[in-house]
Amino acid sequence: MATLMIVLLPVALLLHAAPAPAHPHVFVDATPTLVIGKDGLSGIRHHWLFDDMFTAALLSDLGLTPADLKTPKGQEAIRDGGFANLKNVGYFTIVQVDGQRLKPGQTSDFHASVSDDNRLIYDFFLALDIPVQHPATIRITICDREYYADMLLLKDQLGIDVGGPFSVSHSIAPAPDLAYWGGFVIPQAITLRLEPAGSTMPAPASRATRQADISEPQPGSATPSLLQRLMGQVVALQKAIKKKLTALATDIRTNPLGKGFWMFLLLSFLYGGVHAIGPGHGKTVVCSYFLARPGSLWLGAVMGHAITFVHVASATIVVMGAYWLLGSGMGGFQSADKIIQPASYALLTLVGLGLCVAIIRDLRKGGLLRGAACPVDAGEVARSEHMGSVLLVSFVTGVVPCPGAAVILAFAVGLNIVGAGIAAMLAMALGMGLTTTLFAWAAVSARGLTLRISGKNRTLFNRVYAFLSICGALAIALFGVAMFLGSI
Repeated sequence: MATLMIVLLPVALLLHAAPAPAHPHVFVDATPTLVIGKDGLSGIRHHWLFDDMFTAALLSDLGLTPADLKTPKGQEAIRDGGFANLKNVGYFTIVQVDGQRLKPGQTSDFHASVSDDNRLIYDFFLALDIPVQHPATIRITICDREYYADMLLLKDQLGIDVGGPFSVSHSIAPAPDLAYWGGFVIPQAITLRLEPAGSTMPAPASRATRQADISEPQPGSATPSLLQRLMGQVVALQKAIKKKLTALATDIRTNPLGKGFWMFLLLSFLYGGVHAIGPGHGKTVVCSYFLARPGSLWLGAVMGHAITFVHVASATIVVMGAYWLLGSGMGGFQSADKIIQPASYALLTLVGLGLCVAIIRDLRKGGLLRGAACPVDAGEVARSEHMGSVLLVSFVTGVVPCPGAAVILAFAVGLNIVGAGIAAMLAMALGMGLTTTLFAWAAVSARGLTLRISGKNRTLFNRVYAFLSICGALAIALFGVAMFLGSI
């Protein structure tokens, strides 16, 4: 039993580093108001408050200032250059009526502004037009399941505008069926219950009633797991670090090499390390690779840093190239990313399949064990390094530009602190590389421990070695296929 558990240890490590499409790069506080008309749920008045770094990056990218948003031309520019893209993701609004998912309607009354603390605000109405002739349960979830944006529902500020003959009640609770980011993030869902007048439910609430006036006891929900709470703290820490990075920009513009600059680099390093903790494609490939191939701690460090440096360097090249050639940083980044992502994942699939073929061919010839005595020297096997293969897989994996790095660099370029932005990219890559290296070392150690224990029995060693090698290579190939399909 002990041997079996150790054999499964590397697989468990791989599952923990399961693929996730993204990490949060934009943070949004969402305050919805549900609008109930004479026929049912008319729609949602959304009020979104973006983080200050994204605000600065987007306005700079569009060539706008907060004052420009007070003009019709400025409103048109941000609507066409920023807001219009949200249609492709359903305005991050998932609507289900009695369990059936509905597609949101059109938007209207869009208005962008900037808060007193320099954060971008989107106000708009999202039409739903859900008729209610019989008692109905409507669930509304505001989230980005791709997790590019972290949508925080401000539950205490939920509004319900009742303008029709309905009895209304609601609750807010986690929606485990909509969990994302490897299952670590469970969004909060608003469950609205509407019943036409004349039922046994309480009389209709007055118009523009706030949550405190009509809320009911919320149903019990499962306590978040330790990992879910940890990932929640990771996201909160990223948000806090980005806020501090934004605040340092003014100091850097005044004194380019002063205290603010060095603090900017330190926070960028910390942001990179924290940013890489959650599920992501780099750690998935690293863990899969060192299941498939022999490795050492040195090789794990090389791969961990190579992937992240290519990942960040790719974002740096795309953003700077877009600014210099196209005059548009984030817009150019998004256009290039749509091309680079599927190409990279297709190559990664081919690399995984190539590893599978090479491993199977090697195993049919006796693998690394041919001519070996019994017991097997697992340490000798682990020293059979393949630097060329590591660098190839690292490049193919990391060539997808890092959106988090792109946002920070676009922010720096927009404030004309390009040097600090590029230096921050280096610091961020080092931080991400350190975290990814720790995962690589865990995979190398788990595989090595498994092989050392099974090395007392050559037959068992052969089987364990073959199992880990093929599973790791297949994991890379299947991961590449899954990410390729998700990117097209």
